[in-house]
Amino acid sequence: MLHPSTPAVSQAMPEVEDAKDPQFAYTLAKGLEVLRAFDAASPSLGNREISQRTGIGRPTVVRLTRTLALLGYLKYHEQTARYRLAAEVLSFGYPLLCQLGVRQLARPHMQELADFARGAVSLAMRGGDHMVLIESCVDKNAPSGRPDVGAIRQFGNTSLGHAYYCATSDKERKEIEDFLKLSDSQTWPALRKQLAASRKTFQANGFCIVPSPGAGMVAISVPLGFMADAELLVMNCAVAQFYLEPDTLEKQVGPRLLNLVRMLQTSLGRR
Repeated sequence: MLHPSTPAVSQAMPEVEDAKDPQFAYTLAKGLEVLRAFDAASPSLGNREISQRTGIGRPTVVRLTRTLALLGYLKYHEQTARYRLAAEVLSFGYPLLCQLGVRQLARPHMQELADFARGAVSLAMRGGDHMVLIESCVDKNAPSGRPDVGAIRQFGNTSLGHAYYCATSDKERKEIEDFLKLSDSQTWPALRKQLAASRKTFQANGFCIVPSPGAGMVAISVPLGFMADAELLVMNCAVAQFYLEPDTLEKQVGPRLLNLVRMLQTSLGRR
C-alpha cells in the first residue's frame, strides 16, 4: 500500500511509454505528475524533491515547474527556492463539483449524522488509484479527523476504498487488485484477505468497517451507487475510537448511514 503521505503516482504513464503510444502527450503527462507531487503533508517542494517523488529527471522538472509557474498553476518562493500549488489549480475541480448535485442534496443529512455520531461524514468517488472526497460534514465537537473536499483516501486501508471495491464490477475490482499488488507485493497477501473479509461483511450487512489505528479512528462506509457517467459514489462515517462502544457502528451508525443512502437513492431516482 502507498503511504498516506505519499502522492499516488499514476501507473498509466510508464505503461504507455513502454507501448510507445504515438497519441500520448508525454510532456503533458509529466507536467500533471509534477502537480500531483504536492500533498497536504508537503505543500511546498523544491525541484529536487519533485524529481524524487515523480521519477522525472531534474532538468525536465526544472523546465516543467518554470512553465507551470508562468501559467499560474504554481507559486515560486525565491527565498526558499520552493514551489507550492497556486489557486488556479482549484478551478480544475469546480466544474466537476458543480455536476455532482447529490452533494447539495446530501449535505444537511450528512451533517445530521455527523453530529449524531460525533464524527465526520464524507462522500467520495474514485480518482485513479485512490478515493477523493467530494463532500464532507464534521461535528463541531469532533476531537479529530476533519477531512475536507479534495482529500484522498487509499483503497487498501480505508472503509471508503473497501466499500468501493466491494460494490464495483468484477472488471474494475480486478483492476484495483492489480494496482494494489503492484504498489506493494509484500503486503498484498494480507490485504487480499482483508478485502475478502470486507466483501463478506458487505454482502451480509451492506457496509464495510475498517479501523485506522494510527489515526485513532474507525470508519463505516456504504456505496451510494452509480451516478451520471457511471461514477460510483461511496459515503462513510468516521468516528474517534474512544467514542465507540463495541457495537456502536454496527447497531447505531450503520443503520442510519444505510437509511441516508437509501433516501438519497430514492430522491435521485436510483432505486
